[in-house]
Amino acid sequence: MASAAVVTQVVGLVLGVGCGSAMGAGTAAAAAVEAWMERTNGRARTRSRTSGESVRWDVANVDEGDVARDAGVGVATFAALSRGNLGRLLPSDVSRVGANATRSAPARGSDYASEAQKRALRRWFKKFGCHHCGSTRGKVIGDHMPPNKLAFGSGARAAANRGASLPRRVFNFVRGVPLQRFYPQCEACSALQSAAVRSGATKLVVHSVGVRCAALAGAAVGASALHFDEMKIFVERACERARGLLRV
Repeated sequence: MASAAVVTQVVGLVLGVGCGSAMGAGTAAAAAVEAWMERTNGRARTRSRTSGESVRWDVANVDEGDVARDAGVGVATFAALSRGNLGRLLPSDVSRVGANATRSAPARGSDYASEAQKRALRRWFKKFGCHHCGSTRGKVIGDHMPPNKLAFGSGARAAANRGASLPRRVFNFVRGVPLQRFYPQCEACSALQSAAVRSGATKLVVHSVGVRCAALAGAAVGASALHFDEMKIFVERACERARGLLRV
């Protein structure tokens, strides 16, 4: 699944599709099936080495139960590790919340981060990295999400609303200005974001969070395949004991 995650990010870069896209669920499912195919091929190679006979993967010999189990385990594990965001297989769009987003703080409109928020952002940046690319290098930037220009319609309006009064903030909310949050961001992604927002172009950056989650999901698929029969027997015996107790 790790190799599938890398390929997915490359495809996302070529197609200009970021992690905010609905394609994330489909790519995660595809990665799970690809991992199942790798495991099936691995089984064939193992049988070939031990028996001396040539054994090749054949779609006619596919076990539908294995497909459903492996795809389910792979997608469920990836979803759990990525906190429900299957789109983390795709690259980060710097104009949206990044695939590596873990912690954030509420932003008071277009105002800059407070000292307490800056300390929290530095701590999160050091621990988790940039919410777009995962880098922990350089200075941390308090990134407004959505960006001020996109939230207020223009940089001038965003600047005019810094330090806005409570009635003004209420008016902004009524007219549809989205609530913003601060995310830790590296300087490189900040510069790329400025260019993207200014030009209206989609700018994508790669990250490792999808690869890490996919690698662990692949390991879970392999473990479930190795121990599925044992787990099934254990559950069946536990159910039999429970039924016996209920009869008594």
